[in-house]
Amino acid sequence: MTTTTVNATGSRSADARLVRVDQVALGIGILTLILFAIVATFFTTVDGGVFKYAADYWYTAAGVPIAIVGIVHAFAVHRLQHGRDGALGAVGTWLNAAACAELGVQCAASVLAGEELRWGPTYVLCSFLTLIALGLLAAGSWRSGLVPRWMLGLWPVVWLLGSFFAIGPGPLLLVALYVAFMIVLPRRAAA
Repeated sequence: MTTTTVNATGSRSADARLVRVDQVALGIGILTLILFAIVATFFTTVDGGVFKYAADYWYTAAGVPIAIVGIVHAFAVHRLQHGRDGALGAVGTWLNAAACAELGVQCAASVLAGEELRWGPTYVLCSFLTLIALGLLAAGSWRSGLVPRWMLGLWPVVWLLGSFFAIGPGPLLLVALYVAFMIVLPRRAAA
């Protein structure tokens, strides 16, 4: 009986640490997305080719932290469910990580090269793969109760429209969803 109490307490402590890590990641994501929205809305950027403006670098560089936060957040949600999201959650989490990693590397390489690098159709394919992956994670999470269902329904679409396919102030949609996650996850994980 004492062992169960220790394990439950240890699990709650680990969950609390994971929630804190996720909140830090989401905070970084929120700041990055606000900067991304400002650059996308108010500054001139080139559409492909060699970068001409400082905004080209800011716009493309934002993809690196956006990708990292996308990976950390999906893993945090998956881990906080302790397997209740099943195989769909695990597959979705790993697919999302692979797609976000490729997108982050491609954005970083573009910034270092000073031009938009196009590696065939990988940008578009990986962007859509994140949509599918987060859809799988959301479907697996549907019954777990950690994340409200309305958020699970919005998460994949808002992610796509607010991150790698964002135009203008679109990232602010993802900011709003991240704020909701920051409010909901600590409460639900503690319950």
